[in-house]
Parts: sequence; C-alpha cells; structure tokens
Amino acid sequence: MQSHILDYANHFKRFYSRMFQPLAQRYALTQLEIDVLLFLHNNPQYNTARDIVEKRGVAKSNVSAAVEALREKGYLTSGPDPQSRKVQRLSLAPESRVALSELAARQERCFVVLFAGFGDNELKELRQLLQRLDQNVQAALRGMDALRADFQTDQKE
Repeated sequence: MQSHILDYANHFKRFYSRMFQPLAQRYALTQLEIDVLLFLHNNPQYNTARDIVEKRGVAKSNVSAAVEALREKGYLTSGPDPQSRKVQRLSLAPESRVALSELAARQERCFVVLFAGFGDNELKELRQLLQRLDQNVQAALRGMDALRADFQTDQKE
C-alpha cells in the first residue's frame, strides 16, 4: 500500500507536467513558473513568496528564482506591503492574462481527466479520505516538531 501511494503521486506529477509542456514551450515558462502563476491565480489571498513556499512546499531559493524570472518576463509585479516594507506582495501583471487563461484552462482539464468516471458521492468520499490523511500527516508533523524541540532542549543542557 505504501509504495502504491507514492507511485500514484508520481504518475500524477508526470501527467500534470506533460499536460503543460506545450504551454511551457509557447510561453517560455518552466513548470515551477507555471505553478507559481497558477498558485497566485487560484489563491489571491496568498500573494507572497513565503506563502508559495509554505503552501506549495517548494524551496525558498527556487521560488525566489521563479518569481524573479516571472518579473523579468513581465508576468508578475511586486510591491511592498503597506504594513511591512520587508514583505513584497506579488501581483499578476495584466500582460499575463492571455497565458494565464490558457494555463488555468489546462489545469482544469487535468482535473477533469483525473476525476473522469467518479460520481458525486465518490468525490465526496475521496475528499473526506484525503482530509483524514492530511490530518494524520499534520498531527505527525506536529509530533515531530515537539520531539525536535525536546531534543534540542536536551542538547543545550
């Protein structure tokens, strides 16, 4: 069972990436740049590089490089947060609308393919099962953080 879950995740990642290859070439974007654009498009309330790092689990250096490349290509703009000048808020540039429209449609197509043949009840049950898995993972992570904190305290004494 364990390896099957990892296999499923890898198959989806490969499928998802291949679905975007033509658009990546057309717009001269990397997959990470596409992911950043779609993240900002789908989650307007999360509009900092830190948000992308935390929510998508991508390395800070990779997100920074992707954001900088997207700014240079004219897809993103950024500006200081009114409350903290250290925080840069990211915005989708008006010039990104055409590409973003195609990218969002392609992403939607990915999920149509993924959930083909599933009924409403099956989708509801799947969502509930995935939420339980996520709760288990989050609880395990909290436990690991507590263990790490205890270990570091022991090391200092």
